[in-house]
Amino acid sequence: MLLGRALPRNAQLYPGRPAIVEAGGRTLTYHELNGRVHRLANALLARGLGKGQRLAILGRSSAAYLEAYFAAARIGLWQVPLNFHLKSADIGHRLLHSGASAMLIDREFAPLFDGLEPAARAALGDRVWTMDGAHGIFPSMETLVAEGGAVPPDVRLDPEDILYIGYTSGTTGPAKGALVSHRAIVTGYLYKALAYGLGPDDVTLDPGPFWHSAPRDYASLACYLGGTAIVTRGFEPSEYLELVQRHRVTNSFLVPTMVQMLTSLEGNERYDTSSLRLVLSGGSPLPTAVKDRAVARFGPILHEFYGATETRMITSVSTPELAERRRTVGRAMRDVEIRVLDEDGEERPRGEVGEIFVRGPGLYSGYHEDPERTRAAQRGEWFSLGDLGRMDDDGYLYLVDRKQDMIISGGENIYPNDIEEVLAACQGVKEAAVIGVPDPTWGEAVTAVVVPAPGAQLSAEALIAACAARLPAYMKPRAVAFAEALPRNPVGKVLRRVLREPYWRRQEEKI
Repeated sequence: MLLGRALPRNAQLYPGRPAIVEAGGRTLTYHELNGRVHRLANALLARGLGKGQRLAILGRSSAAYLEAYFAAARIGLWQVPLNFHLKSADIGHRLLHSGASAMLIDREFAPLFDGLEPAARAALGDRVWTMDGAHGIFPSMETLVAEGGAVPPDVRLDPEDILYIGYTSGTTGPAKGALVSHRAIVTGYLYKALAYGLGPDDVTLDPGPFWHSAPRDYASLACYLGGTAIVTRGFEPSEYLELVQRHRVTNSFLVPTMVQMLTSLEGNERYDTSSLRLVLSGGSPLPTAVKDRAVARFGPILHEFYGATETRMITSVSTPELAERRRTVGRAMRDVEIRVLDEDGEERPRGEVGEIFVRGPGLYSGYHEDPERTRAAQRGEWFSLGDLGRMDDDGYLYLVDRKQDMIISGGENIYPNDIEEVLAACQGVKEAAVIGVPDPTWGEAVTAVVVPAPGAQLSAEALIAACAARLPAYMKPRAVAFAEALPRNPVGKVLRRVLREPYWRRQEEKI
């Protein structure tokens, strides 16, 4: 149950097999990858970075990112993957909250580093390296690889040791840092391999950013099993299809927006994707129309899953099952238990809606330095993401709504409070509420409902620009509606569900 033990084994079994292939870049065999990981790990140890300390990573998907991932795992460093869409202030919060004392960064994000608050920069000191060549004052990660010895590091680890801190969305409010252990990750890997028949002969292509847990999980799973991971710096539909054809990709993880873009691409049928035997979609439910187009294009190889950083995969559902039970997210993965509870913690009868709680060996280890939020999400051994659902007599789970008001747009989790605080600070805004509305490309589009102060003259363009200046691009509202007042319950809480209802009234899917 230790991630760092996988590469030495694969280097013995498959020394000349490609482990990582960068699109338009280098290829690393298992012999090469294992040696580089050991040298990087030893160099980090020599710099005083050992078990329990934190290494932040700010970069696009790359071979270097995966090298850092396995090197940190080998010596017990806690990794802190950082969302490169965030502003410097938000990155600084995560650095300080996590206790990061070193950082690997891509050169293009050096301006974000320059904008960090002094305390965050001081905590890192001179322990900042670039993953894609030296830049200014930053030495290259290659200097570390060159310095380190190839002898396997001798660090005693435990499966419950933390592998990484996965931060939720959240900017103006404190983000939650989910603590994910080696046990949780390796358990998830083994169960995915069993569920989908994955092994050393598989080739994976997961074009999402590696700061997201799912793309990073599936790419590193390939390396764990002895397969091959094709790595891209980003997602472009025609490039994706060309890579599937060239490398005979067998499996892939895609968020619903990517599936929509692939099936809408003119001429997509020109590419040979017959090697694909498994396409996984997660992050948010696939709209039925997109799902049908994906099955028509790629065949009955589509699986959806429900899960999160805190839980790993909870359920999975195949194309034939979806044909019989539309809108289900499937049945529980191996050794995962699901309960649907009412407000008093009592189990709801089959077919009735309640809050979804799960228990299993892949659960996280709590939220970093946040016992209150950890307690709020749990009932004993059972954990809840705050989703509402129902279960049928055959154990298939159906998501109905979110207990919380989170928006999922293009696979990104967005919390309305973060955007509302920015809008509330704009001159002339009396109050504001933010909701997600149906969008054919992104799943949900961020929409703000704003109540102007008496006499104020507001424009949607100005409010969107104000949000763009303070928030990541994916969080800014795509539309602004104006209202005389916001609906509230008897105790004054804004009823976002009332604002959402006109937009979702005719939609089959409510989330």
